[in-house]
Amino acid sequence: MQKGTVSDRRRETAGEMLRAWRKQNRIRQLDLALDVGVSAKHLSVVETGRSRPSRGLVLKLADRMKLPFRYRNAMLAAAGYAAEFGEEPFDGRRMEIVRQALERLLTKHEPYPAFVVNKGYRILMTNSGFDRIVAFYLGKEALRRHDNVYRLTFAEDGLRPYVENWPLIEHFMLGRLWEEMVASRHGELSALYAEISRMRAGGDLAHLRVDDRLPVMSLTLEKGSTRTSFFTTIATLGTPLDLTTQELRIELLFPSDAETKGFFLSAP
Repeated sequence: MQKGTVSDRRRETAGEMLRAWRKQNRIRQLDLALDVGVSAKHLSVVETGRSRPSRGLVLKLADRMKLPFRYRNAMLAAAGYAAEFGEEPFDGRRMEIVRQALERLLTKHEPYPAFVVNKGYRILMTNSGFDRIVAFYLGKEALRRHDNVYRLTFAEDGLRPYVENWPLIEHFMLGRLWEEMVASRHGELSALYAEISRMRAGGDLAHLRVDDRLPVMSLTLEKGSTRTSFFTTIATLGTPLDLTTQELRIELLFPSDAETKGFFLSAP
């Protein structure tokens, strides 16, 4: 099992988890103690396991460090308490209102591509613009083969052969995945990073440059005489109350040039 997974964290004590997250967030023990209203000595004995923290203290500490809900639950479990946040199945009845809102967002972004993923980048929803661009480059069955954005991009039968300046995009995407994995200590991201790293082609970045005509990184795909360029934005849902909702991401692709706009404005 990979180090850093949720299962690993459940075997740690609450104090060990607290210390690891505090150091990752670069918060001094004294500062954290003052913020949550306890003495530095008490926080120290909690970290070393000589004192069991109360449920309220665990939640205060987790809130101060802005821990993801998944790890607030894990710290509570390690301290011997029940979870605070639920995890509704995305396709469950209670998530219907969220799915409807996401569907509206994706539809409003037509004709341009948009999709929804979970924390591990598994594709949960798409709009017709996204389906159309994937089908054009990879065929209609591509999303059946790869239901994860990283696999869809990095696989040999994925988008990689059509990506302009692939070494640069590969470097950027792997860097982003690494940062998210380290920041969240999420087991699914750790497994995904290990898998995708084995697919990397590498290459010299010295001769590659970001298109400085745009203020954002652009992804350009090319097949035959068709060339499409995009930049992306990523949004999350505000005020989440459970794990599933907190970990959802909405990615919207915008055309970077007139040629790409023309591709989507023309009849399918």
